[in-house]
Amino acid sequence: MNEPSRQPPICSFCSLVCELPDELHDLQMLPVFCSKRDIQSKRIAASLEGLTTDLRHADSEALSATLGRAIGLVRQAHSVLVTGRIHTVESARAAVELAQRLDGMVDPWDSDEAFDSILSMQRVGGYGVSLGEARDHSDLWIVVGDDRLLEQTPRLPHAMHRGESVPMLLIGRWSDASIQVWSEAGFDVLCIETGLEEIPKYLSQVSRLGSNYCDSQTGRWILDAKYTSILYSPTALEVECRDLWIDLLSRWVLNRNETTRVATLAWGSLQSTFHQTCTWLTGFPGRIRFQNHQPSYDPHRHRAKDWCDRQSASGTAAEKSLIIWIDDTLDDLPTDFDASKLRRVIVGPNPPSTLSESQLWLPTGIAGTTFAANMFRGDQTILAKIPCADPLPSFTPSAWLGRLTR
Repeated sequence: MNEPSRQPPICSFCSLVCELPDELHDLQMLPVFCSKRDIQSKRIAASLEGLTTDLRHADSEALSATLGRAIGLVRQAHSVLVTGRIHTVESARAAVELAQRLDGMVDPWDSDEAFDSILSMQRVGGYGVSLGEARDHSDLWIVVGDDRLLEQTPRLPHAMHRGESVPMLLIGRWSDASIQVWSEAGFDVLCIETGLEEIPKYLSQVSRLGSNYCDSQTGRWILDAKYTSILYSPTALEVECRDLWIDLLSRWVLNRNETTRVATLAWGSLQSTFHQTCTWLTGFPGRIRFQNHQPSYDPHRHRAKDWCDRQSASGTAAEKSLIIWIDDTLDDLPTDFDASKLRRVIVGPNPPSTLSESQLWLPTGIAGTTFAANMFRGDQTILAKIPCADPLPSFTPSAWLGRLTR
């Protein structure tokens, strides 16, 4: 009789959603595996100490009363924004369905970086690639950015390496410690220190002038490569007019594909899960306002922060506006959001700084820890299911939003 296959544990603290190696059963070994997981595990352990007990023994009458007041705010609102840090498929589905039911607007908070990539793809197009294909076929990696890429996804170099030495150009502002991380992962690294704004221009010059001009090892690597993968993260890309920078890089990639294979691996954050799910449901990646339950897409007007500014500027509109904040993280509320005076319903594990009749909190557990969740890897090709050994199914964002919807 065949034994059922074991589902590996998965770390859901960054967009890599790593499967943890079998030998890492001892929590003392986790820092060796991933520094970010070690830090987040300690935060979650501290939060879980009281959170799980509080949720299991929550006063059902008090929660029902809070839900009733939240429903009252929804009924009174003439304009609704559904936003937050939405990182799971379940929360994204519920957010879109609620916005559609209420003829509201939906856009994740801090979505500018994601939409710079989205708008560039809509204008210019491009050649994208999955992590698996890039790892298996690349004979040159070009990694653009700085140390923030490794701060966001510490294990990414090891996930990219296929077990043999591959040339890698690190372009940007990299510390000696970061260069060492890439080298220890097994890559043959050359680092070019330059401002990020100049990178598309530099690549264009190398390919336009050709081997007669570029006799450096860097130039030969770029010109001789048969399969080049360019990795960058929009959230770790500090340049002016980020979307136009991506346009220039994409045009270079498109031109190079006339004679060789070059592909872009734009590594997304966990917010990418929302944009993927929203596209399934509506045909658009976000920044939608529903009218008569039909989506109206306007990436330049339907931005969460702009909506808050417009509503706050008008006293009459502010009184009839409501924000529904969905949080799949343990982070504190953003300062610019917490300062807003608009009425709010917070759905997440952390309560707001103050509670009142116009600011309510519906408590949830932690995605991937107290309830199972589905999240996309940063390359948008793998949907990882993070199981939960001790679930609290009633205290999830999707469960609360379902009640608001009904």
